[in-house]
Order: sequence, then structure tokens, then C-alpha cells
Amino acid sequence: MYNDNSNLAYDLTLFETDEDLERRKRDRKKQREEQAKINITQKKSVGRNGSAVAAIALVAFAAVIAFSLLYSKVQISDYTSKISETKNEIELAERENVRLNSELDSMYTLDNVESIASQDLGLQKTQNSQITFITLNTEEMTEIAESDPNIFVSIQKWFNSILDYLGF
Repeated sequence: MYNDNSNLAYDLTLFETDEDLERRKRDRKKQREEQAKINITQKKSVGRNGSAVAAIALVAFAAVIAFSLLYSKVQISDYTSKISETKNEIELAERENVRLNSELDSMYTLDNVESIASQDLGLQKTQNSQITFITLNTEEMTEIAESDPNIFVSIQKWFNSILDYLGF
């Protein structure tokens, strides 16, 4: 019985003539030459032009990246110097504030106020003869509230106070 499921192939080249072999060799050689021509033309037109454009694009991209990094470093340096200048200005303003506050405190001492009142405003200290005492009636007074005559009136006042509290 013949087994058809084998993976063996028949070598048909054994049945070919010398002319067929020569013709196949020539065909293969022509195909290789044509393939070489196609590869050469493709390399010249697409390969080199594409690689030149890609190289230019890559160099341009790298230059843009380098420029942006350099620019960001310059910006950071500029902002850092502005921050330090502002901190110095704040420090100077705080020192000036402390100085002015101490000067203000020294101006309002009791001796300074007394000298300004007497010299600039012409005021004098009071003497005992100028002092007059006034006595007031300091008795305690209490008032008694009137009581509600009716329980219904007190319930109505209570209900009204609840409504006022709720905002009605």
C-alpha cells in the first residue's frame, strides 16, 4: 500500500535536460541582474535622499531641543536672580520697618508727650484748686415688671416669640 501522507518531495530536476538547466541558469542570472539594478536605483533615489532628509531633520530636532534646554536654563537663572533681589529688598524693608517702629515707640514716651503738651500746645499740669469733685446719687433701683393678667396672653406671647425666633 502506498503512503500519501509523507513529506518527501520528488526531485524533478533529475528529469530535466541540459538545455533546460542552461535556460534556468540564464533566467536566474537575468533575475539577479534585474534585482541588482532595482536595488541600485532604489538605493540611489529613496535610500540616500531619505537618509539625507532624515539626517537634516534629526539635526534640526536636536538643535531645537538643545536650544530649548539652554533657554530654560537661562530663564531659571534669570528668575533665581530676580528672587534673590526681591529677598534683599524685603530684608531691607523689614529693617527699615523695625527702625521706624522703634523711633515711633521712642516718640510716645510719657516724658515726650508731656514736653510736647507743655511746649508746643501750651498746656499746663492741673493744680489742686482746679479739681472739682461731683457726687452722684448711686442708689440702687429695681423695677418690677407687670405680670400678665391672663394665662392665654402669656401663651400667645410665648408662641409669638417662637415665631420671631424662626423668622416668620
